[in-house]
Amino acid sequence: MKHVQQSRASYLALGAFLVGTLMLTVISPAHGDDLGPLDALEGADQASVASAVDMPVAREGLAGTLGGISLSVPSDPAHGVSVAVGAGEIAIGLPFAGAASDGVSEAPGTMTFDNNNGTDTVAVVQDTGRLQVATVLNDSSAPTSYEYPIDLPVGASLLPSGEGIDVVENATGEVLGAFAEPWARDADGRMVPTRYEIKGSSIVQVVEHQSADYAYPVVADPTYTTSVIYLSRTQVTNMYKGLKNVNNICGLFPITYPASITCAGLAPSAEVEKAYWQKLRIKVTYYNCGFNYCSYTTFKAVK
Repeated sequence: MKHVQQSRASYLALGAFLVGTLMLTVISPAHGDDLGPLDALEGADQASVASAVDMPVAREGLAGTLGGISLSVPSDPAHGVSVAVGAGEIAIGLPFAGAASDGVSEAPGTMTFDNNNGTDTVAVVQDTGRLQVATVLNDSSAPTSYEYPIDLPVGASLLPSGEGIDVVENATGEVLGAFAEPWARDADGRMVPTRYEIKGSSIVQVVEHQSADYAYPVVADPTYTTSVIYLSRTQVTNMYKGLKNVNNICGLFPITYPASITCAGLAPSAEVEKAYWQKLRIKVTYYNCGFNYCSYTTFKAVK
């Protein structure tokens, strides 16, 4: 597929979105009951809770739209969490959902579920559009396997990709989204051996926390990011207007992804013009080769 020329701003915005999703930091040496689930997650990944988007909290849970991405984190653990892009949706079931208590939003953009087995699951909606689902293991009696049932879009499947897992459209081979390489850390900042396994339509994260004398809580984290976004007709119109106005707001302030993708300067003007006059949407696809300098993005006017 032909590469579409991008501005440096596009690389930075999209690189921040899909590349480097595991910005890990050392956990402070506080253990056991000293840390709640959110504290433990923040210790393992300081940027996580800090960058959570302030989504409205309703009785049913969290729900909102960032750019072309719709995200939902219901308070009922049986409903899982979901990411919708265009007509496609991926729903991610939570581990131990049948025994877990209803979720509680203790901080903006987060939902914490007590699994009632010595673990807690914390879902975080990031302002970059990624969906983080971390599990906090409170002591050595916690399970070592955490199953996430995946309800995939029609015609898609799970395929290993390096240490992570891609959601791939079977007919075209296009990567719709990806689960980043899993990680797990103990309360002293030591890495805990972990890996993914594919079990039917589920992703299982195995955390070998009983293999050594680790400090608790241990935080284990799968993170999902989407690779394909559909920009609406309204967003296309705003991009077209931006082409005619060099002083538009996108040029004045740094705007994080996914909102930044609607700035006219990030997409080729020919596709914006075509989509505007032919009343089309724009399909944005990010191709991640693992490094910023060779990853790229395509923009295509579609129905």
